[in-house]
Amino acid sequence: MSRTRCCRAARILALVYVAAMAAGGFAAGAHGPSPVDPLLSGLAQPGLNILYVFVLMPLVALLGDFGEGAGEAVGTALACGLGAAVNVLLLRTLMCFARAVGAELPACRKRRTPLR
Repeated sequence: MSRTRCCRAARILALVYVAAMAAGGFAAGAHGPSPVDPLLSGLAQPGLNILYVFVLMPLVALLGDFGEGAGEAVGTALACGLGAAVNVLLLRTLMCFARAVGAELPACRKRRTPLR
């Protein structure tokens, strides 16, 4: 029962993180350059880099660059929100991997042959 409660709390926390990053990105993009921009990009960093390299750069290579437009606030909100979502997925993958390794450790210790 406590694992379900923990999973629900983790999901809510992840959703709040992604929504806060998207709202912060929208607000920062709407007001122009501000001292909050480095904070937002720092909080979305690993996911934002993965998003740029594997999604945005190939799209620009295929479709070309459309330049800066009036939708900078929406673009910043999408970048921050999607970067945060990728961070959540990276953390979930790491936790699943750690659980799988933890589940296999007792079986590995049991199969080990003693040293002579």
